[in-house]
Amino acid sequence: MLEFEGGATASFTMTAFTPLENRHTKIFGTAGQLTGDGRFVHLYDFRSEKTTTVDTSPGGSPAAEGHAGGDEGLIRSFVDALHQGRPELIHSGIQESVAGHRVVFAAERARLSGTVVTL
Repeated sequence: MLEFEGGATASFTMTAFTPLENRHTKIFGTAGQLTGDGRFVHLYDFRSEKTTTVDTSPGGSPAAEGHAGGDEGLIRSFVDALHQGRPELIHSGIQESVAGHRVVFAAERARLSGTVVTL
């Protein structure tokens, strides 16, 4: 369980996977739940009791192929930014990367210790 400033909480669960199976992710928040299977993300809104599904890989590539092609796009943007001298092609910086990793590491600490981790 993660607890953020302002009292918002989230619970994050991810199961192990094999090369033939994508990982499964569940994130429970105060207003809804996200579930993912490596391609589809399902958002269930607790208030409206409606589910919205997003296909994250319309081209059909599986998540096992470099995060459904996302890795290739990130590397391409990075190389283009360096080659062309265009830093605006890099869409997230070190602050976003560190923040994202903090959440994942806190979720793992919470899972291992069975406690609430406050960020």
